[in-house]
Amino acid sequence: MTAVHQFHPVLAPADAMSNHVFALRKRIRGWGYDSYAYAVEAKAGVADVRSYRRLFRDVKPDDMLVIHFSMGHEVIDQLVKIQARRVLVYHNITPPEFFSGINPHAAAHARLGLRQLARIAPAFELGIGVSEFNRRTLAEAGYEETTRVPILIDWSHFATPPDDAVLARWQGFRSVLLFVGRISPNKRQDDLVRMLAYYRRCIDPEAHLVLVGAFRDQPQYHARVVALIERLGLGGAVHFAGSVDGAALLAYYRAAKCFVSLSEHEGFGVPLLEAMRFRLPVVAYDAAAVGETVGSAGVLLHERDLAEAAEAAAIVSEAGDVRERLVEAGERRVKDFDPDKVAERTRQVLGL
Repeated sequence: MTAVHQFHPVLAPADAMSNHVFALRKRIRGWGYDSYAYAVEAKAGVADVRSYRRLFRDVKPDDMLVIHFSMGHEVIDQLVKIQARRVLVYHNITPPEFFSGINPHAAAHARLGLRQLARIAPAFELGIGVSEFNRRTLAEAGYEETTRVPILIDWSHFATPPDDAVLARWQGFRSVLLFVGRISPNKRQDDLVRMLAYYRRCIDPEAHLVLVGAFRDQPQYHARVVALIERLGLGGAVHFAGSVDGAALLAYYRAAKCFVSLSEHEGFGVPLLEAMRFRLPVVAYDAAAVGETVGSAGVLLHERDLAEAAEAAAIVSEAGDVRERLVEAGERRVKDFDPDKVAERTRQVLGL
């Protein structure tokens, strides 16, 4: 075997799954193999990505083709016919019911992905879940050989000073709550807005919520969240930062007092670990793979009680023993996902 190539339908900047692909490509090349990332669509801002069409002539029978799966796509049915060692890395598919009545296109692709996941199982010698939650899904879908290997995080994206303009914008606010993740129904930014309404009414009338993440793929849901903000009288209290670069994201982590997640579906949850790395305490609803990612290093909510979420965020936002214990626990938890350890685990699993 001389090459290990990777595919995902869409590769984009500031995307945790895409960053995983690029971090793994860097490692594979360092191990002495040719390695390229292939996609149907490469968004502006990503480099060194080849068209998926080249896979049919680039991949040799002794090579390895790693297909990252997080959405249904017709092209994958063709790629599994390529003669090669085939491995699937499962990042999870957002259940289609989250998009019902909001985004029919996304719902259709999610349904396709769930059908496709089971249909293509015999074509793969190994299925890798980036969480145990995902690995179990693979086993239930009929993958005979499965294992768990976490997402490979390349922390070099943050090897830059935090954005001074972002820090200056949020300096002086006592309560800045942060969530990082694309604006999407499963991530429940609407509930974060409702939680903020309680927070400002009962805890701190000057509290702000910052939502970092792209929203162009879910315009209707984004519009609903904006309408909710206006209806609750929170205009000016919620900031949509959009997709940001590493310097700006680092600044948001530095400026916030607490990271709050009310997401109902995560296949892993890289921003949870990013928050911990930058000494930001985490309060999160324990759904899907969130609990196994956070471990005991954050406040896990087992009920969808927005008042409880707000009160927990307020407690950990205050300087004191509780906050410091969570910060220290978070720093220890991040070490469990050390990139060198994850890379070595990946190398062993792939037999490289």
